Amino acid sequence: MSTDAELLRRYVEERSEAAFAELVRLHLNLVYFAALRQVGGDTHRAQDVAQTVFTDLARKARELTGRATLTGWLHTSTRFAASKQRRADFTRQQREQEAATMNAFLPNPDPAPAAEWERLRPLIDDAIHELDERDREAVLLRYFENRPFAEIGATLRLSDDAARMRVDRALEKLRAALARRGVNSTSAALATVFANQVAASAPAGLASAITGAALTSVGASGGIAAAGLAFL
Repeated sequence: MSTDAELLRRYVEERSEAAFAELVRLHLNLVYFAALRQVGGDTHRAQDVAQTVFTDLARKARELTGRATLTGWLHTSTRFAASKQRRADFTRQQREQEAATMNAFLPNPDPAPAAEWERLRPLIDDAIHELDERDREAVLLRYFENRPFAEIGATLRLSDDAARMRVDRALEKLRAALARRGVNSTSAALATVFANQVAASAPAGLASAITGAALTSVGASGGIAAAGLAFL
């Protein structure tokens, strides 16, 4: 499987739409469900946030070509985009609907993990953001993109065992960050809750729609940006 760095290089240097489409496919669940958690479970707003994030990726692709993985950048970009949208139009009615909307995307969860997830959901992305970049990427790759330790190790230039240890340490730091927010849990319990979430998938057809819209937007604005500030 091609790495993020290889796909991004092909998109920047060869204008390969297929390479960009593959990046969207690889990371859509991470971005979409992070957005969904942060916009109160509103699926339409989550799709809008995901569209914004991948359009930014297309525009800033040249700046990001030195990265081994885009996972951390995409999560941070999602957090910023979702925050901006919340400030614009977050309403009480949408907050009341969030639990029902979120449950529609859960893969038949057991009652206990589902209840634990409801406690974690509003807090998890801010807690993840507190981790340093390598710990954040380790947690996201393992628990939100379901990557095997061998792939995480290759991405972070670690052995399989070192990748496993980094993930374990990062998960413990995440547990501590959540404890500071009043949610006490064990690392093992967190891993179980995350495992229930990773089986969910973004809506069918969303990857194709986002890819087309992002590439159209970049084309209309004159191509890939050669300058500007990235989020990380």
